[in-house]
Amino acid sequence: MNGTTRTLTLFLALLLAAAPAAGADLGPNQHLIPELKVNESIETIAISSEFSLQPEWDGSVTTGIPFGSIMVHTADARTLIFDSDGNQLLSINDERSAKVPTPAGVEKPCTWVHQLPNDSRVYHHDNATFIFGKAGELILTVINEHPPPVEDPITINITSPREGEMVWIDVVPPHVAVVGEVHAPAGLHSVVVRSGTGEVSCGNRPEFACSVPVSAGENTITVVADTHGPLAEKTVNVTVHIGLPPPPAIAVSGRVTDAGGNPVPDALVRFESVFTLDDESLAATNVTGEDGRYLVDTPGYRQTVTVEKEGYSPLREEFIFENLTNDLDLELEPSSRTVPGFGSALAVLSLTGAFLLVGRKRW
Repeated sequence: MNGTTRTLTLFLALLLAAAPAAGADLGPNQHLIPELKVNESIETIAISSEFSLQPEWDGSVTTGIPFGSIMVHTADARTLIFDSDGNQLLSINDERSAKVPTPAGVEKPCTWVHQLPNDSRVYHHDNATFIFGKAGELILTVINEHPPPVEDPITINITSPREGEMVWIDVVPPHVAVVGEVHAPAGLHSVVVRSGTGEVSCGNRPEFACSVPVSAGENTITVVADTHGPLAEKTVNVTVHIGLPPPPAIAVSGRVTDAGGNPVPDALVRFESVFTLDDESLAATNVTGEDGRYLVDTPGYRQTVTVEKEGYSPLREEFIFENLTNDLDLELEPSSRTVPGFGSALAVLSLTGAFLLVGRKRW
């Protein structure tokens, strides 16, 4: 140390939010923090127990600090003690000092734990804390130069149902099970799950699972976490169908050819399941490529397959598949050819007319 003295000037006035003690004037202009004079020649020490305030201080580190002291917790983990006039008395290393438990059960450096007289009153303003005695005198000022801690945000994780999920329900009235977890650093008061149909309480534990009423169609489900701080909520949108869920989807691929094994391009292939959704058939279609190949994904193992292509007779056949992935080749027969404008009905009439003409000639 070079023995020099550095001056730290603070422009922080005391603002009180409560009524003062009887006969005491605690207005904002009565207790300005003085100019703090940091003496860098003072040796930085470690202490083994928390400080206590003493009306008559004898200068001993182990016995306490005087009334009116100003305590500054610096950003480099030191605690500086000044007297009421701003003269530095002590410099303490927080990390080297003893750790003591707080009433909340958390261990902190003893420089951050203070013994205060009974009937003391504490006021906070910005980064400063002011402690007044019973008669209204300022007995301790604590300034914290540490940056404020980054608040751990409240998060809600809904594991079921998933966003955009389709839900099939075969019970009345319909309900959806909502499962998830809430992360609330300040503590959790309650969890409520709401929908457009109603709401239910899910208790006050971080893990929640409850059943909320819903209606057929689109539903927005909201999880509301009431913490010991702000409210937090998260929504998930689901579509509800009434009835049994459809069977698993299967994939079918293959080729459409003619009787000679040649590919039939641009043929319309349709797979229709025996199951319905909201009274509508579940079907999947595709058009064959130049090589006659097709691929469809369709629900259910039992399918009615139709194939249509101009110039070929329509094919319609029922299949029962056994696997989730299947191969199925289909063959089309060419449609019967007729002379344009010369159908079967016209042929019958022509033959009848011919017989009549022959008969008239004989007579």
